[in-house]
Amino acid sequence: MLRVVADIGNSRLKWARLGADGMLGASVSLPLDDPGAWAVVWDDWHHDEPEGSAWAVSTVNPPLARRLEEFLNERRPQCVRWFLTAAEVPVDKDVEGADTGGSDRAFAVLAASRLLGTGKPALVVSCGTAITVERITAAGVWQGGAIAMGLGLCARALHAFTAQLPLVSPDATAPSWGRSTEPSLEAGVFWGTVGAVRELIARQRTDLSADPLVVWTGGDAALLAPAVEGPSARVVPDLVLQGLVHAAFDPSHDL
Repeated sequence: MLRVVADIGNSRLKWARLGADGMLGASVSLPLDDPGAWAVVWDDWHHDEPEGSAWAVSTVNPPLARRLEEFLNERRPQCVRWFLTAAEVPVDKDVEGADTGGSDRAFAVLAASRLLGTGKPALVVSCGTAITVERITAAGVWQGGAIAMGLGLCARALHAFTAQLPLVSPDATAPSWGRSTEPSLEAGVFWGTVGAVRELIARQRTDLSADPLVVWTGGDAALLAPAVEGPSARVVPDLVLQGLVHAAFDPSHDL
């Protein structure tokens, strides 16, 4: 049977298949508003799968989750398991409001904990529409973390809520300062975000039991991680999808 994990975010929808060995394959990033594009991938993945498919879905986007649910109901996979909140994710927690918190944060923590093991504290920095910095104790307990504005959201907000500022898409080539509006924006958005993340990481280090391991994930991780930590930064793509695999398709859990 085909096994699929799906991550519904605020700016992208990602699917990935598990191989026969249970390992996660390459993910596919799909448009949020184009079920026709979803159908192309569905047909490609299912054309030689007579046993159908089992799905596990994490979502922080209720309207899109309803659209995907309709899409799946039309195609009748064997089973679908939905993870709507952090409370449903099998990770040790010392947080408040897990029944309303995002499942994506908890899945990133679960995957990082499996990847790194216990014995040393860790931080998970997820760089998407929002940037989150998650704390994991040496015993593997998720303590919550910090949520900040993501790189693209910062740029779009400055463009949308001002009369004359243009939309920019800065990266590590952004200057330190600019003589005109656009390079000034690029400097402020990119290096301001880098500084904010660096400060958030530094503040977690002050009260953890040891210097934490740091794992980066998310669409902007490849841009921000080297700028914050240098070339040795550990970037793990698709950490949320990895967490879904552990939660939904681990032999110790029934789907």
